[in-house]
Amino acid sequence: MNILDQIVAKTKFKLKEKKQGLSIEELISKLDFQNFKESNFKKSLENKTQAIIAEIKKASPSAGIISKNFDPILKAKEYESFGVSALSILTEEDYFLGNIQYLKDIRAITSLPILRKDFIVDDYQIYESKLIGADCILLIASILNDEELKIFSETAEKLKLDYIIEVHNEEELLRIENFSNAIIGVNNRNLKTFEVDINNSIKLKKIFKEDNIFISESGIKSKKDIQQLQQHNINVFLIGESMMKGDFFET
Repeated sequence: MNILDQIVAKTKFKLKEKKQGLSIEELISKLDFQNFKESNFKKSLENKTQAIIAEIKKASPSAGIISKNFDPILKAKEYESFGVSALSILTEEDYFLGNIQYLKDIRAITSLPILRKDFIVDDYQIYESKLIGADCILLIASILNDEELKIFSETAEKLKLDYIIEVHNEEELLRIENFSNAIIGVNNRNLKTFEVDINNSIKLKKIFKEDNIFISESGIKSKKDIQQLQQHNINVFLIGESMMKGDFFET
């Protein structure tokens, strides 16, 4: 069982426990369907020569502890001062040491649109994302079948959430080419081997013929990397580790 399989299995196990404490019916009842605001996540990325989604995460399976003195509120304020377009907040607890409370706390102090970064395998998590103040969710093609992608994207649209469908290869990209409302995210990290190559984004951008917003994710360590991607008409970047460590704006 690779690390991705382990994360998915753990997520499903913890969801069963969570549902015992608060059923999906009870969760949905907490939402005010009459007063949903339109998400501005996608809008914050449109028509820009450079849009950065800055990620807030304490740890990852590949890097271990990234931030020993982790202060998500302080980091969010720092990112906002840098002029980033949006935030990505890890909420997966066991492998990334995230927490939904981080997202709720940051939502209270910023107007920047927020992506809930987690491993979504159940509608429950999408309703929960809306409740805690996320503007966008992540749907990972490699852990979801076509029917799940369809159902989860429809739930997101019903809740006026934007959604990123994340792909890793050409096969996954072809699966999602008809999701016209999706933001397409290319993860340059192979989630099975954890090897990183930003050329993965360049290769898939050349193949993709639709006009969805296209994000390069993972492995972006410097302005030079951004310039290389921009040369191939990629203008939106999700940057985590190098920004968490404070390295990115120094290179």
